[in-house]
Amino acid sequence: MNQFTVTRAHLKLALDKKNWDLLDKLLEIDPTHINDKSLYTDTWGEWWGLLCQAASKGYTDGVRILLKHGADREQTTWGDALYQTPLELAHGRPKIIALLEDPARPTYTRKSEPDLAKLQETPEFQAINRQGEIRDRTGLVFPTDEQKS
Repeated sequence: MNQFTVTRAHLKLALDKKNWDLLDKLLEIDPTHINDKSLYTDTWGEWWGLLCQAASKGYTDGVRILLKHGADREQTTWGDALYQTPLELAHGRPKIIALLEDPARPTYTRKSEPDLAKLQETPEFQAINRQGEIRDRTGLVFPTDEQKS
């Protein structure tokens, strides 16, 4: 039986699609990439990870799940701009601020059991994972074509 391997693309796409049950299940299997700061970028050379994205977009359940699985609350964005924490990015979102300020790990109970066999590798999926592999090998990070548009 093949063991399912959780990749950066799985996590990023689950967050982007707001599929909270899938995100929770993936992080339960393997939280290795939970604090990867090279998953999101802008056109100005700033990069950030899952928790910063969830906080800035107002994804309360996304923040809850990431904190449940040990996301670094103090992780900042990085690159050419002023670094911001998830708490700073959650400005004006009291539920997310409360989650980030509470030292306890929140809970989240899945409402469904996602079928991992249905996850498909799209060109975007492959590009995200290639980008991560290059970062791991060389330390260099650059936007994929999907991130540029």
